[in-house]
Amino acid sequence: MNRVKQSTKLDLERIVFIGRTFEEYLDMFKKNYIWDYFKDIEGLKKHRLSALKDCVKDMRKSNGRYVPVTLPTLPFKNGEFDIVLSAHFLFMYADRLDYHFHISTLNELLRVTKKEIRIYPLVDLEGKRYEHLDKIISYLIENACTVEEIKVPYEFQENANSMLKIKKE
Repeated sequence: MNRVKQSTKLDLERIVFIGRTFEEYLDMFKKNYIWDYFKDIEGLKKHRLSALKDCVKDMRKSNGRYVPVTLPTLPFKNGEFDIVLSAHFLFMYADRLDYHFHISTLNELLRVTKKEIRIYPLVDLEGKRYEHLDKIISYLIENACTVEEIKVPYEFQENANSMLKIKKE
């Protein structure tokens, strides 16, 4: 019998952002997290729908607090933010976003932060470590940043259990 290896790659026409709760962001950026948080698919669905409803509600009352952007360019001032968090975007779409895009985006994130950037996770959609991560870490160090790869207790996707912590010097 022939066994055909199935690809774990998602076939997406575009990158789609979904809602997450504040607590989930705290967990993925190095807080305590227990994997059975969702319990099952229904629990995950309920959690995601709740996060989406909260997000839509907040967006409606925010009066311009949400700013649509297209990376790698951001419409913010130099050092406008103390910390910048990037979740489930950079590195995940390595098959669509090349090394140059990642460097340009990181330079822009460095421009708009005063102190620190945290990026989670460090794997692509197949759960493999981003192939240019060591090269990017070297680039950041050469550009006066302190870089740490930190294990976090959050692992929804296989091997997605670490973040990159980048501090400006």
